[in-house]
Amino acid sequence: MNKLFFRLPKTPPASLGKIYVFLFTTGVLLLGFFLGRNQTGLLSAGDTVSVRQLKNMIAKGNITLINVHTPYEGEIERTNAIIAFDKIVEQSSALPKDKNAPIVLYCKSGRMSEEALLTIRKLGYTNVKHLSGGMEKWEQSGGKILNLSTLEASVLPKDGITLPVTWKDIGQKLTRAGVINYPEFKKVVSMTPEQDKILTEGSQDNININAANSQFVVDVLWALGLAQKSIVYTDGPLGKEYANQQGDFASTGGWNLSVGNAVNYLNKFDIVSLTAEQQMKVGEIAKNVYRPCCGNSTWFPDCNHGMAALAVIELLVSANIPESDIYRYVLGFNSFWFPDNYLTVATYFARAGTSWSNVDAKEVLGEKFSSGKGAGEISKKVGPLPNRPTTGGSCGA
Repeated sequence: MNKLFFRLPKTPPASLGKIYVFLFTTGVLLLGFFLGRNQTGLLSAGDTVSVRQLKNMIAKGNITLINVHTPYEGEIERTNAIIAFDKIVEQSSALPKDKNAPIVLYCKSGRMSEEALLTIRKLGYTNVKHLSGGMEKWEQSGGKILNLSTLEASVLPKDGITLPVTWKDIGQKLTRAGVINYPEFKKVVSMTPEQDKILTEGSQDNININAANSQFVVDVLWALGLAQKSIVYTDGPLGKEYANQQGDFASTGGWNLSVGNAVNYLNKFDIVSLTAEQQMKVGEIAKNVYRPCCGNSTWFPDCNHGMAALAVIELLVSANIPESDIYRYVLGFNSFWFPDNYLTVATYFARAGTSWSNVDAKEVLGEKFSSGKGAGEISKKVGPLPNRPTTGGSCGA
């Protein structure tokens, strides 16, 4: 019986070789993909939320929503914090303390939020999901994306904040009285010719604060707030509880640009004309104005910014400016003295759907948002600001 032998060719035809190479390459890629999924524990369908599900969660208010995309390209309204996906461990203090708290992460497309989810799980968090499709899917579904990198233009306008009052001879009076020691002031504060004129000749320019002149403005207004006769110094803590310790505070003992002891000038001059009724109004407003460097209101101006804010209030009350406008102007000056604090507050309100132009200035200047403690709590809620290095005011000349 004849036997038939079939022998494969030693070298496959070119076409068959290409098929072998294709199958081999595909197999390796698939193997790597599944091994990768197995090693990293990439997500299942149960680890994601849809746009619709996220909207329901946001409406109920029972989640911590975190944007992990970098660089900053906007955020979903009601976002609680921004933590770059590769900074999760480094900035883990911004995460909820409760490891079982519901957290939803998102990025632009979903890739970064996947990686962030895995990292957060390694930190022990058990209830973490991420938005499928990220901001792109959110926007495609009609959702709004906020771009808070533009907030700075609203909080810290390029042209600054201008009061409806002028410098007049305020600088001259302070210098002549010795409240400002002009030679020493000139050594410490770098002044423009226009600023120098305010102290030596007077000026009809409106008082303006901006990013470039904020130090000059706080120092001159500090001197004014110190020397101006005020109900704050007769009826407030500096006139009552601390009457025998008036020189022990940063606002008094810290003013080293006067001729002699600064306390000698406290509450001594009628540089700004105020009636008894206006003095009462100054006191009422001062009690509602805080600053992020301290825990006290302007009723107890124990630092330079407190005394400078008091001067702003006195100038505006003297000019019969409406109370609501006074709070708005003081908020503007505070913002230039403490830019990061108020950009943080503006972010907090923007994420809740309120623009900076629509915030209640009196509320923002209150203890909840503008005291040292209040500002710290808001900062924890907001987390790191997008595209913003940390800066801030200091209580010194």
